[in-house]
Amino acid sequence: MSKETRENNKIQKEKLFKDTVPRSRVQLDIVKRVRAAIDNMPAELPEKIISYQDVIREDGEYYLLYRGSENLEPLAEYLNKNSFKAQLLIEEFKETLALLKDIQLVKDIFPAGINASNFWIDGDKNIYLMPEAMLRSKRNYNEFELEIPSQDYFMPPEVITGEDWQLKSYIFNIASVFYYFLSGETIFSDRDNAKVLNKIQNENILVLKALVPKLSDSLNQLFMEMLAREQEKRPEINYLIEEIKRAKAENNFELEAFLERKNLIDSKIIKKKRRNENIKLFFRHSWKVILFFTIIGGGLIWGLTTGSPATITAENTAGEVVNYFYEAIATKNINLANEAADFELGEMERMISETHVIEKMQQAYGGDPEQGGEVNEIYSLENLKIKELSTTEKRSQFRASYEFNFRDREGHYSYQMQDELIVEKIDGIWRITAVEGSLKAMIAGKYPWREE
Repeated sequence: MSKETRENNKIQKEKLFKDTVPRSRVQLDIVKRVRAAIDNMPAELPEKIISYQDVIREDGEYYLLYRGSENLEPLAEYLNKNSFKAQLLIEEFKETLALLKDIQLVKDIFPAGINASNFWIDGDKNIYLMPEAMLRSKRNYNEFELEIPSQDYFMPPEVITGEDWQLKSYIFNIASVFYYFLSGETIFSDRDNAKVLNKIQNENILVLKALVPKLSDSLNQLFMEMLAREQEKRPEINYLIEEIKRAKAENNFELEAFLERKNLIDSKIIKKKRRNENIKLFFRHSWKVILFFTIIGGGLIWGLTTGSPATITAENTAGEVVNYFYEAIATKNINLANEAADFELGEMERMISETHVIEKMQQAYGGDPEQGGEVNEIYSLENLKIKELSTTEKRSQFRASYEFNFRDREGHYSYQMQDELIVEKIDGIWRITAVEGSLKAMIAGKYPWREE
């Protein structure tokens, strides 16, 4: 794509809410977020990145203004139903890698990596990259013909284990995307994302040439070096660009549409590799599964024969019960939380239980935190303050305020929360019988980080 092509591109407009239109209040929130994202974009972007200008409202509908070609569609959808010259994809590969020379710009615009869904193509076969902030709105309110693999399928091993994105992380990331574009297959293709992430960290990737036999040996070797598990084994960016430039001439062939290559995907070599991967994955984890059920079974037998002493008794005050409740949430102790509360915890019970299991598994893999191992807490409660609002012999009311911190692969979130709790005596023991406020919303599954 030449500079002249880009300079001749006019300002285009497309519906922000193409297939699904949310409520008016939600529309306003999204428009505000998109405008903020546009304002935070650099004034000058590389030619390959779609330059969004503004959001306007016409005839009651919102439109995105951008500089580029009209009638863009996801590159993956195009490749799914159309043949394509390998040389054009290899040139695109080289141009995308060249963006990494300004690594800070790439980190700002693609903080979670450059994924297959970021690539869009126009009618003249010019390919562009859509900024992640704009793509997010499209995913929510536009329908796509093809289920494009999510970012997990293109994740570098070191990022999976919690490291920050670095230059060589993006090299692995982009190589895995073009492995998919050239072959129609992701580097690992389980439907279970957790299995994919595990295999990226532990299994060898099938050589690209096994899926694309016409691919030159030199380019095949280069791909496998870029997809090395260890960062230090991946080539330097300048060397890569020069080698890909040389390899382009050797790969003058037509790639069939993804739909035409299904028979190759089911070939014996791929079936055998996937079977071996899954067998190794099972045995790698089987000892933990056996240990887990042994502990659970032993604990169940012990619990049935000996019982478990209650933490909360008639000796505890109403205020102590409220403290126990928040301590249970903070330490992911679902039994103590249920002991303190005389109502269903709903989605909070699921989150507490699952988080407890995940963090225990982190300890199993990474070691005991007290011995130097690291556990990344999925959520935590900080700065808890509890105030008694009223009290009688059988009923008390409290207000609790605290900071709720949550983390996932997208980032870290922090929210100021406030609850009001009713504590009543039931059979002589104080129990929390009702809660209003932030926690009640989470019990119903309305988490603040999903409302953004």
